[in-house]
Amino acid sequence: MKLSIIKTLFTLAAIAVFSIVNVAQARPNNTSCPTGNTISKTFSSGAAWDMCWGVRAEEGVVLSDVYYKPANKIRRRVLGEASLSQIQTEYDDGSATEFLVTQYGLGGSNLQTLNASMCQGGQVRRHNGRQVLCEVTKSNGYIYRSSNNTRRQGSKLDVYSASNINAREFIIKWSFLENGSIEVASGLTGIFNKTASNAVNGWPVTAQNRIATGFTDHYFWRLDFDIANDNGNDIIEQIMSIPSSDRLTKTKQVQTISNEIAASFTPSDKKFWRVKDQSVTNEANQAISYEMVALNYAQQSKGNSNSQWLKNDMFLTQYNACERFAVQNPSNNCGTDVSQFVNGQNINAKDVVVWYRLVHHTLPRDEDFSPAPIQWSHFIMLPRDWTSTNSL
Repeated sequence: MKLSIIKTLFTLAAIAVFSIVNVAQARPNNTSCPTGNTISKTFSSGAAWDMCWGVRAEEGVVLSDVYYKPANKIRRRVLGEASLSQIQTEYDDGSATEFLVTQYGLGGSNLQTLNASMCQGGQVRRHNGRQVLCEVTKSNGYIYRSSNNTRRQGSKLDVYSASNINAREFIIKWSFLENGSIEVASGLTGIFNKTASNAVNGWPVTAQNRIATGFTDHYFWRLDFDIANDNGNDIIEQIMSIPSSDRLTKTKQVQTISNEIAASFTPSDKKFWRVKDQSVTNEANQAISYEMVALNYAQQSKGNSNSQWLKNDMFLTQYNACERFAVQNPSNNCGTDVSQFVNGQNINAKDVVVWYRLVHHTLPRDEDFSPAPIQWSHFIMLPRDWTSTNSL
């Protein structure tokens, strides 16, 4: 009898734990923006962006509740929260790997003070009394043009900050284009002061009589998509255009991703992913969505080590508040890295988080000394069917 009771209690406990683990989670939908932390821009066309910003010690500047309003259309949310969640630096000579976000932090004293000359034509925003964020509107060249002399010049809103870690400077820039595109970039500059003892691990900088060590930076971006009003009903689709054996045609393949996955781009199959809303459509009854566009795939690599989190370009997970850093994440009731965040949870019509890894290898040149010209690593989030026609 006692054994039967114990078995029953154990079964109930297991069911309870299973239920807790599988409860659908979502970012709070009623967040408010602190006074003075709202950024908004309306272009001459009537297209507009607005968002909230804040600063954390680790990630530095974090954007939240990012909304886009196409010209003459309604305003809708794109992102619930977006940040650079880790920078992993590996050195070509095998020196100790560094995790810059969690070991040093992009915020705090590493977040640089910007003066007016660093934000020409724009507005500098303050955090804890220091000017740390620039927002500036710039021309972005042609939005479109065609042979019948139809053309239009466009603009963009740049929002950026700078963080200095061990003499290297990282410029974190978000560009919000008039046509709804979002360009995300990390610019590396500053001083490359790591010295190698063997020329096979670096480049001889003759003017300084030294060997500058080569290194690889892995940038992990955390993008919590909360498209439209409901932040818990987004859907991930994987889209491929597969070439035929004679490579004369391509066949489109669209697959809904039901469970969390770690995935990689395959240029030969033109693979990409989009996040769409389950219920909101454009005027032509197409689901509104944003797609991820890789720009520097040639730089992608799996790194020097056998780390699981470096084996894929993209990780698609269900929102979990404790899943904050792509690597060196606190392990209390949560995975320690993004590869462990992928644990089979359902992400179909849930609050979806995209973890996007960009890689850049630097083999320093004479021209990099000193300081080094900016090297940009970037990608695009592109609206797909957000409107039924070109609203501009």
